[in-house]
Amino acid sequence: MTKDQPKCSVSGCTADAVCEVILYDVYLHDGTVFFEQDYTCPYLCAEHVVENEAEAKGERKPRGVVTYPYTNQHAAQGFTIYRPLK
Repeated sequence: MTKDQPKCSVSGCTADAVCEVILYDVYLHDGTVFFEQDYTCPYLCAEHVVENEAEAKGERKPRGVVTYPYTNQHAAQGFTIYRPLK
């Protein structure tokens, strides 16, 4: 990895990140898509991606709320998706 490679955002983790964390939602009344970096946890390593998804609770649907151990710490509507880092 390069020196600019981000690290995992989980407290105490020193692993290189493998993805950028995105908060995603669709507003069904007008078709607007919300697609922004999750500033509560902007990057995750592979291990924490697996844990984050395995422990997720909620329904991944428009305007739903999914709670995760690491991402979406402000309980925004929508769900987490992961954009691989190149």
